Amino acid sequence: MYIKRNITPIVYELLEDFRIVAINGPRQSGKTTLSQEIAKALDMDYYTFDNEATRVTATHNPIPFIEQLSKKPSVIDEIQMVPEIISALKISVDTLNQSGMFLLTGSADLFKMSTIKESLAGRMVSVSLFPLSYFELNGCSQNLIDMLFDGKINAFEYKQMSYEEMIEQITTGGFPSVQGKSARSQESWFESYVEARIEKDLSLIKKISQENKSEINKLLRILASMTSNLLKYSSLSKHLSIKDMTVKSDIEILEALFLVKRVNPYFTNRGKRELKAPKIQFIDTGLVSHLVDADAHTLITKEREMLGNLVENFIYAELLKHTTYAKKTTKIYHYRDADYEVDLVLEQKNSKIVGIEVKSSATIKAEYVRGLVRLAKNAEENFEAGYIFYGGHEILPISKEGYTFWCIPFGMLFGK
Repeated sequence: MYIKRNITPIVYELLEDFRIVAINGPRQSGKTTLSQEIAKALDMDYYTFDNEATRVTATHNPIPFIEQLSKKPSVIDEIQMVPEIISALKISVDTLNQSGMFLLTGSADLFKMSTIKESLAGRMVSVSLFPLSYFELNGCSQNLIDMLFDGKINAFEYKQMSYEEMIEQITTGGFPSVQGKSARSQESWFESYVEARIEKDLSLIKKISQENKSEINKLLRILASMTSNLLKYSSLSKHLSIKDMTVKSDIEILEALFLVKRVNPYFTNRGKRELKAPKIQFIDTGLVSHLVDADAHTLITKEREMLGNLVENFIYAELLKHTTYAKKTTKIYHYRDADYEVDLVLEQKNSKIVGIEVKSSATIKAEYVRGLVRLAKNAEENFEAGYIFYGGHEILPISKEGYTFWCIPFGMLFGK
């Protein structure tokens, strides 16, 4: 069954204004299915480099290949597999200069690939397609980011689920291929997925040895165990017996493959945002759960710290998906000021922010808002609202030092 993706209208809009539109995201997130639906709706030709004959032809004859495709609007799926055609694309769109010429999909960040020297700046615009959000899985097209900024989230009628059901969903994640599968089948799928990303896709980003692949595989599993925590490169380098710069480079590769994200700290002074340690988050909590061998029952009964980290990662990942179709461009940060911290800070282009504290428990304590109060004071007029996502079922106000924040069930992230 085809599940409607909430970025679809945005892709149509961009195809009307740009010569090339790229849909980027992790493998198996649904890019092929979406691009095929769009190709069918717009009568575009469809080509995939998963097809060996197409891939070989494009690799050895990139200019004639693109010249042929340019006769009609076309989709090229998995473009990262043939970086040789980038120059040909540039020549073609510069010559014909028509909007909607090409829709590309890519499972690696094209311009972090060592084999690509050309730029498509001014010719191409990119959108991200991540694994399914729970709004999408439940047929909800509303946008959580918009609701957080305009205060309408308090009136949102969301799908009621038990705590155990919610944690079970978090450990499943949003990849389309794992939905409805048994626990054993999910485990097999994720193991195959990790192996394929490490063995096949790493070389797309950087020439890498088998020893390096083993190192990055180990790093990925260590990062999963510290999801939602600050990145300490020196600690990781000691653990892996490699240099700090190598750790950073390896994490950049994992980012380029859309497996992890580094979340930078928020400062009222934009120029300081690269100075303090970022947090590490994963694109999908099902993948994290697999890498740390976590299941819902064990998390709830024994591994409460990991549960808290996983719930925060889940909220981050869902918000990240909602940023792709929010009304305004929104970036996600974390906040730390001495011993005050806020798990997530959403900032829009007008500098307005929303602070989000995450608690996996179903109870609320007054001390949970201390970081939000400090953030509100520091951000002054840019502070729009503050929320605590927690495991309960009621929407509750909580006030301190003249500020009122809202406690929101994280069940809202599962949509209607």
